[in-house]
Amino acid sequence: MRLGSLVLITLLLTCGCGFHLRTFDLTSTVSSAYVTSNTRNFLTEPLRTSLRQVGVNEASSAGEAELVVQLVEQRRERRSVSVTGAALAAEYELTLGVRFSVFNVSDGQQNVLIEPRWAQITRLYRIDPNNLVGSSEEQALLEREMVADLVAQVIRALNAVSRETGIAS
Repeated sequence: MRLGSLVLITLLLTCGCGFHLRTFDLTSTVSSAYVTSNTRNFLTEPLRTSLRQVGVNEASSAGEAELVVQLVEQRRERRSVSVTGAALAAEYELTLGVRFSVFNVSDGQQNVLIEPRWAQITRLYRIDPNNLVGSSEEQALLEREMVADLVAQVIRALNAVSRETGIAS
């Protein structure tokens, strides 16, 4: 009985304070988007997938899109930050970054909404010399999480610029 009361009180307090999970509501301001890159960028497909998941239609060309996200440049770096007594790498620092810009096309003109800027994320991970397969799996998992974080950064920028400029048609 006490546990039920405690859970109910916690739920009421949480709802009463205005707490809600962070979501991206681009559909109210952006109907379609197009993602383009000059090279094979590691963020292109995850960004397209995430935009579809938040309800933004994928345009077939830049001219048909309300927003165009151009992935200009990418950065993927790995460097050792510490070594063991046997002079083997013990920790690595992994950095992923993407330089992107956002614009829309109206009346045949490109209106730049976000000048080219970097979204970047850095993480550290340890190497287990007794389990190299596990360490490589950990690195792959970490990279997937970092890509998801970069996608979230780009979508937050799109959300902010779409609300700020009121580009909804």
